[in-house]
Amino acid sequence: MALKKLLFFTVLTFFLSNFALTQWQFVGFQTGVGSFPSISVSGPNTVAIGGGPNGQPKVYLSINGGVNWTTLGTTGLGTLEFYCIWMKDANTIFTGDGGAVGGAGGNASYYKTTDGGATWTVLGSTGGSAGFINGIVFSKTNPMFGVTESDPPLGAGQPYYLPITTDGGVTWTVTNPPGVSGAASAQNSIVVIDDQWYGFGMNAGASRVYYTSNGGSTWNVGNLGIAGSFISGFAMSTDKLRGIAISNTSLPNVARTTNGGQTWTSVNTGGDVTGYGTVKWIEGTDIVYISGETGASGVVKKSTDGGVTWSTMTTGGITGLTHMEFFKDGNTIYGYAVAGDGSVIKLVDMVTSLNPVNSEIPTEFKLQQNFPNPFNPVTT
Repeated sequence: MALKKLLFFTVLTFFLSNFALTQWQFVGFQTGVGSFPSISVSGPNTVAIGGGPNGQPKVYLSINGGVNWTTLGTTGLGTLEFYCIWMKDANTIFTGDGGAVGGAGGNASYYKTTDGGATWTVLGSTGGSAGFINGIVFSKTNPMFGVTESDPPLGAGQPYYLPITTDGGVTWTVTNPPGVSGAASAQNSIVVIDDQWYGFGMNAGASRVYYTSNGGSTWNVGNLGIAGSFISGFAMSTDKLRGIAISNTSLPNVARTTNGGQTWTSVNTGGDVTGYGTVKWIEGTDIVYISGETGASGVVKKSTDGGVTWSTMTTGGITGLTHMEFFKDGNTIYGYAVAGDGSVIKLVDMVTSLNPVNSEIPTEFKLQQNFPNPFNPVTT
């Protein structure tokens, strides 16, 4: 009887610990993040938030998993709040503004610090009167390659402003993808797989994404067929075939592609998470997370089969998420999300599926002789 009780409690403890491991927990709160803060993660416990009240650029750094935050310096920064952020480590951080107070668009700039925020350098500015830095994103598989993306500086429908870097952000080369009639782009909807496949969501007309699969030589429009026109989330698998896109009003429906963005189908994720949505695909896996503003059980959903089926994750009562980001260390996934009120939640999850590069179907199966034979007490 004692042995049975011990076994029961051991199994129960294992189940509960794994259940807790895969749910979001409230970890901290930071004031003054603004209405649409962005978050970036460079390690299990290293997190940064970019935002700020109107006309006050703010970057906050935590090195203990979001429990405590430090406000970084502003030497070298302008006077506009930030709408995107990317950190390589606690010292090297990139961020960009919205061109005018309140993100109204203008001569938007993007910045870099290499000394943990003691000083900042202007990397470039869009010019024009309609620039808005929507995102700065580096490839998870090739961290030397990164993209900064802005609304068309001369207005919707005009060429985009899209600097790229191939040396980890030391130098940037401005490219100008052709404009799309009536369209600009959307905050934090940037996806970068590598130096060939990258793109972003649009913000006007039908629901669409804009992407290149050949390093910017040509650009393609993907028509998503979901509600809404502001594509608030766009993510692709590292196989460059499967992707998920979401608008600010499409939840519970998301758009899914299996052919690199050429065609999209609508997938219903279950109906209990709605509102402004974001989406992230964990590199090298079939795991995808989407977030919304509201939900009875939580405001994050997870798929382990590339977006076919979804389950709801609890979020400790926190709602109103504006952005989330993830860091994968081996088979452990660390996720952080920030809400418009400054609340920060954290996830520690495990990789349960892989997306291998070689997906060939086995042609035969073999059962080999065990070793050693005979054996006592174990064998292989």
